[in-house]
Amino acid sequence: MPRRPAVAGVFYPGTKEAVEKEISSYATAEKNRQPALGLISPHAGYRYSGPVAAKVFSKVLITGSVILIGPNHRGAGSSFPPPKAAICAEGEWTTPTGPAPIDETLSALLLEESPLLTIDPMAHDGEHSLEVQIPFIHFYSGAVKIVPIILSRISPDQAMFLAEGIIRSVKRFGKPVTLVASTDMSHYVPHKVAEIEDRKAIEKILALDGPGLMETCGRESISMCGDGPTAVVIEACKGLGATTAELIDYKTSGQTGGDYSSVVGYAGLVIR
Repeated sequence: MPRRPAVAGVFYPGTKEAVEKEISSYATAEKNRQPALGLISPHAGYRYSGPVAAKVFSKVLITGSVILIGPNHRGAGSSFPPPKAAICAEGEWTTPTGPAPIDETLSALLLEESPLLTIDPMAHDGEHSLEVQIPFIHFYSGAVKIVPIILSRISPDQAMFLAEGIIRSVKRFGKPVTLVASTDMSHYVPHKVAEIEDRKAIEKILALDGPGLMETCGRESISMCGDGPTAVVIEACKGLGATTAELIDYKTSGQTGGDYSSVVGYAGLVIR
């Protein structure tokens, strides 16, 4: 059975035409786009985080498969507690912008190389963090194959362990792969507080320091929901040759929704 959209018509429009109209209002694809090893993109409703996500995807040409890694917000899964890392290993995800088939060759390699991964489609059924990224990929780069992975709370050591497995898998795969970390930044703090807290986290991403990011978020009580997924993507990209990260855009929900008293932060970065 294909994985059906969980938040189409809620977090983003429910038809292809409406999705494309909304995304096109945020950012046009830049000329001479180049591939990237990794992207970091927010996952709130498009009204709030869409402009940041669009700017990130508009700068990158994705030509191969995409490993999507995000947080398991609901703690869902076929077992309790849910697996630390749940992968959808076969089939396809349907979206208003078209199907996103799972790259079953790459998912098989990931399962061989990453013992932390557990096949658990149920963990993905209602989760929005990865689903909302797919229309941006379709709009800017066309149809690609995906491998969706969501993480429950993991330690820095577990993040490194998973990243190492991804590095081995991608090298064995031998074809282009882009990693996308799906995360929002600070949650429900005043705008000025969010800017200060998120800058600390962004500095660790720009330094390509995955464990440092997780440690900073823990020590500073920064409510970044996808610090683990972001750390995994950072460390996997480094192992695949990345040397730089670039901040493309940063905003808070206050700048789009008008309420600056309690905001969520959104950052978009490219890793090459």
